[in-house]
Amino acid sequence: MGNTQHGGYSPNVTQLGSAPAPSWLTDESSASVRALEGPAFEEAEYTARLDELRGRMSQLPLDAMLVFRPSSVEYLCGFHTAETAPQPLLVTPSETHLYIPDLEVGRALASSLADNLHFCGYADALRGLELFLAHAASVLPSGARVGVEVGHPSTPPRALDLLREHGLVPVHPDYLVERARLVLSPAEIRCVEEAAVLTQRGVEAGVAATREPGATDSSVGAAIAAALYTGADSPSAWGPVVATGRRGGIPHSSWVGRELASGPTFMEFAGTRARYHAPVMRTVVREGPLSAADRRLAELSRTAVAAVLETAAGGVPASQVAVEAGKALGPLPDDVMFHQLFGYPVGLAHKPHWMDGAPFYLTPDNHEPLVSGMVFHIPGSFRSFGKAVVGLSQTFVVEERGTRALTHGPADIIEA
Repeated sequence: MGNTQHGGYSPNVTQLGSAPAPSWLTDESSASVRALEGPAFEEAEYTARLDELRGRMSQLPLDAMLVFRPSSVEYLCGFHTAETAPQPLLVTPSETHLYIPDLEVGRALASSLADNLHFCGYADALRGLELFLAHAASVLPSGARVGVEVGHPSTPPRALDLLREHGLVPVHPDYLVERARLVLSPAEIRCVEEAAVLTQRGVEAGVAATREPGATDSSVGAAIAAALYTGADSPSAWGPVVATGRRGGIPHSSWVGRELASGPTFMEFAGTRARYHAPVMRTVVREGPLSAADRRLAELSRTAVAAVLETAAGGVPASQVAVEAGKALGPLPDDVMFHQLFGYPVGLAHKPHWMDGAPFYLTPDNHEPLVSGMVFHIPGSFRSFGKAVVGLSQTFVVEERGTRALTHGPADIIEA
């Protein structure tokens, strides 16, 4: 993992707009803030990511990338914050420029490695992007081609109009940053491995909570959350989800303070390390054996997870993994609901969900090959609609000759 402090980092900090310079921002206070935290990885990791991005930019060609997706901003320069206002990163062939409200200067000094920090008043940043993009245009040549991802809600539609008004040419680069993020470095995989340790603590806490007298879906969710947050350095982007009995048969239902049913109780959540996620689905049965219908759901879920883990490997097309898993399942019973998605990429993610990257799915229509270092979650959830669910899963990394599960324990029913 990376630095615990980076007091040697000294970006160029400039104020945009006409507001008075803040009296609290001094050389001394900036140095003090920089020494408090630091980015999640060593500087060389970010340098390699920017070098790779700039190589892709030159091939398109692009004169710059304007990155709005918060997780991709963090990926490239380390910056992260709880604030959700647009805070884009401009990447040119030689520099990075991070645009932030004045309240985020501290977070930028503490976490990022951007070459230049440009800030304006908080209210100005919330009202619009005019100041940010006017400055971005000032450091680019007229007519510059600027890559902007348009497929994520973090990119304001107004940004494209502003770029054009400033004589720039916005170009959709087909998830240029996010496609690079699909293949995790060894340091990133270590983060997912560490996240998986916390995930397992959540599993154990959730199972233990189901055994408590008067247990509810909410008490189980609370126990999972406490386990995930104790010792963590970042929150999960989603969950925990806990659904019991017939409510489990309604996708994405979660805890409502309802006493646990005698049948399956479904849990889905992720531990995190530096916002790298290791999701898992587990299903607990507290009282008595499964019914025949629930045993059928469990067998389908086990089969799906096993087939993906046995088929995936470096160089294997994603479509082949999905097709083989589909063959292993065979025709589904008419009353069984399944989303036909055998895996999606996970890793670095910001809210609202850990699915926060390029749309690269293990489905029959994705014929791109898997690459060693890709990390996926297998959402093996099968439902009898409105009646019950069994969800089992693993998070795994693709390796040259196969797969390696990163989450712990078997993907099987847990008897409480």
